[in-house]
Amino acid sequence: MRAAGAVLKELVRHLGPPRGCALVLTEWQSSGPTDPNWVASCGIMDEQGLLRYNEKLAELRKADPLIDWSDVTTFAGRRRVALWLSEVEDT
Repeated sequence: MRAAGAVLKELVRHLGPPRGCALVLTEWQSSGPTDPNWVASCGIMDEQGLLRYNEKLAELRKADPLIDWSDVTTFAGRRRVALWLSEVEDT
């Protein structure tokens, strides 16, 4: 099971979202082993960007329906991680 941050980094690297557009993974209640325990969201993107985003998202939901949230801390509510392209370009 991959960590939430690793799944999000893969999505950001693949998509290369526009400047100022963060991608976010949020913890979700899974109803079974094939039902993902996460949902993704993004800011405003052009049509081509959204198409690439949705294609990669479908691939990740199939490959990693359950991700490890243990490294993500939160003060209240669901755990979430957000990344901008500039945060993963140098890593």
